[in-house]
Amino acid sequence: MPILSNRKDLFRDPTTADKLILFQSLLDINVLTVDLSLALLKVIHKELSVYQNRDRSGYKRYAQVIESMRYHMADMLQAVVDACDTRGITAPMEWFSHHDRED
Repeated sequence: MPILSNRKDLFRDPTTADKLILFQSLLDINVLTVDLSLALLKVIHKELSVYQNRDRSGYKRYAQVIESMRYHMADMLQAVVDACDTRGITAPMEWFSHHDRED
């Protein structure tokens, strides 16, 4: 994450891109838990759904984060999907696309 030079930037509301960067950083250092992953992904997915007419790069970054999680922590992603099911949350379909691919 870049170091902020302006003190006002320290107190601004994080953007969806900021949350994606945080998620990827936590994924990279292997400190994600199922609950933390579920919470962050739920917030990020909701923001992308609400602001769907804005910059599409957020969707691309989101897809990259999910694919990175699927590749490096498939068991964690499956645990997040399972947690969604038990909590009555509908997991986004793109989380399941790996079942449709032929490797």
